[in-house]
Amino acid sequence: AIFHFHCDEEALAWRLIGQVARMCIELGLHRRDSLFKVAKDEQQRSEAIRLFWSIYVLDRRWSFGTGMPFALQDLDIDPNLPEPKIDSGYLNAMIAYSRIGSKVWRSISSFTSSLNPTLNIEEIGYLDYQVLQWQKSIPLELQLPAAGSLSPLPSSRAVHRLQIILYLRVNQMRTHIYRPVLHSANSIQENLSHATIVVELAKDTIRALTHLNQTTDIYRAQQVCFNYFLTSALAVIFLASCHAPVHFSALCRDEFYMALDLVKGFSTKSWVSKRLWRTIKGLKEVGPRLGLSPDSSNINGSMEDPHSSAALVMAGLAGHEISGLENYGQVGNGISGSSPMNGYQMSNEMTNLFEMALGSVGINGNGTNSSYAPLQDSDGMNGIGSNIFGGDEELYRQLRDLF
Repeated sequence: AIFHFHCDEEALAWRLIGQVARMCIELGLHRRDSLFKVAKDEQQRSEAIRLFWSIYVLDRRWSFGTGMPFALQDLDIDPNLPEPKIDSGYLNAMIAYSRIGSKVWRSISSFTSSLNPTLNIEEIGYLDYQVLQWQKSIPLELQLPAAGSLSPLPSSRAVHRLQIILYLRVNQMRTHIYRPVLHSANSIQENLSHATIVVELAKDTIRALTHLNQTTDIYRAQQVCFNYFLTSALAVIFLASCHAPVHFSALCRDEFYMALDLVKGFSTKSWVSKRLWRTIKGLKEVGPRLGLSPDSSNINGSMEDPHSSAALVMAGLAGHEISGLENYGQVGNGISGSSPMNGYQMSNEMTNLFEMALGSVGINGNGTNSSYAPLQDSDGMNGIGSNIFGGDEELYRQLRDLF
């Protein structure tokens, strides 16, 4: 399963880990009594416990990554089942994180016909509090040092990678929690402070990934571990900028182009790329109304977008500082990735959609007047960029898979 994940075949990884999870249930590893019968001595029990909880964490990870259900349900797991010993710091942290993830999943996954359900602000606040408390409980050696803080000894490359991933996981889970606020323009207006939180989380994620890409080779070497965070953040910024362009378009512009610069390096066959491309094609179905044509983008990527270049300069000046990363492989300003043709095409298509959406309400991403003619909305909903995509619910439906 891990092999398929690193080959950018996340659906196969999810399928295989589900089969392994069901084998664990058949063996009784999910219950304390049956586990102690299967594993006779202390060493076998320790290995079986570590194995089961590793499968549990991977099941949660790939379910969130693909949007498909868990194979292991919390209600089926014995609450008295032992966890790995205290020396398994990362695994123990991820078990607690995955349990919070189960609660978040129940909160955000809904089969109701409406894409704009009633928000439970108290539940959002409680889940967010749990994530923040979990962040504080992460072992000190796995916490990402704050910019400018004094670190007694530099961590190894492997530990730094874990620190970065745990930091991004906090942003990701909090993004899932606040995501319902972005369902519509009205929801954003009624819960502007919550919408601002999720937008700032997305911006922080993109700046962290951009800084990581510019200062180390960790992102380039293992993109598959990070693109899950990138596409979710990109979807947040696109939704917020289209639903509430006056509030968010100027604030998100730099991060939007930073994200697209990373998208240029996506692999042609990856699960994430296919999902993003399906989203782009879905949005382009309204092309005649937008005035877009299939050849409207520069597929070869031979012309650099000046906004993208400016955003990358901004990232270097005001990007998310990650302490101590500079020692782990300098890579300069090169564009990452193994399939630039595909990545450039997706980046350029997203640029066109973003600029056209903002142009339809008469503004550019920086809040100034747009060169595009504003869309005349027969429903009197001028000033909302999502209207050119068929309205709030249609835009959210198209972008939902990116989360």
